[in-house]
Amino acid sequence: MRWKNVSIIGLGLLGGSLGKAMVHRQLAERVTGLVRRREAITDAVDAGVVHQAVMEPSKAVQEADLVVLCTPVLQIPSMVEQILPHLKAGCVVTDVGSVKCELVEKLEPLIASAGATYLGSHPMAGSEQQGLGHANAQLFVGATCVVTPSESTPAKVLAEVTALWELVGGHPRVMSAQEHDQCVAYASHLPHALAAMLSWSSLNPSQGKHPPALCSSGFRDTTRVASGSPEMWADIFISNRRAIMQSLSSHQDLCAQLAQWLEAGDREPILQWLSQSKSRRDDWLVTYLNRLEQAENPEDQLPLKKH
Repeated sequence: MRWKNVSIIGLGLLGGSLGKAMVHRQLAERVTGLVRRREAITDAVDAGVVHQAVMEPSKAVQEADLVVLCTPVLQIPSMVEQILPHLKAGCVVTDVGSVKCELVEKLEPLIASAGATYLGSHPMAGSEQQGLGHANAQLFVGATCVVTPSESTPAKVLAEVTALWELVGGHPRVMSAQEHDQCVAYASHLPHALAAMLSWSSLNPSQGKHPPALCSSGFRDTTRVASGSPEMWADIFISNRRAIMQSLSSHQDLCAQLAQWLEAGDREPILQWLSQSKSRRDDWLVTYLNRLEQAENPEDQLPLKKH
């Protein structure tokens, strides 16, 4: 599949990386990016992220066959209202937001009113790095990319959005918006909250000068994601608050259980818990590293499209 005109709304890490992948693999005749700063227009083109960049939402989506929304989650609905009058009939709109239920509920009927179709998606890719300067054409290679169709999603649109993530190297996985939000609360959102908690408490000045000096590689690895964008993660926490609250509750129960074992000095259940946790992570790590091997081995990278 090759698109004629693609619009990417927001050229941060994800939007910039998607644009760069599409330009690099010649997946569209023209990729247009929406930026907020005038100097970013030249930067984006020079970096090979887009063919052209503009600052006006209306110009960004003119004649677009595919629009990908890459702004923070809570900003997506207001951005859609700005571009809605300028969407071409038949246009497909997707996004990279890590929360789906609220977006599907708000955007699907709104975008349908303009004669276009919305289908949510969420590439499980990225890092604590931010901004256009970190755009990477290989960011999605080997990454799970969730697509969340509703009962009214046309099969043709589902195939098109699935193809988008396949063509930039990802592994699409189709699930409902509800299932997605529940899963990522445990797999992505809670880990970020825990990393922020550790950074907040262990590096709190009230702890004195010694605790930070004792934090080493284990602390660094465990808290890496706490360096991510506070603006983006605040939006995510609010948007998926119900599922995140459920995940926090389950971990509160586990903390209480561990406290009971410690109070009783009961080593055996602690050993069993740690052993099972290690086994689960080791099994997951094998699968994860196999996926990453494709991204890290140039021989496995997708070839450029020839037209």
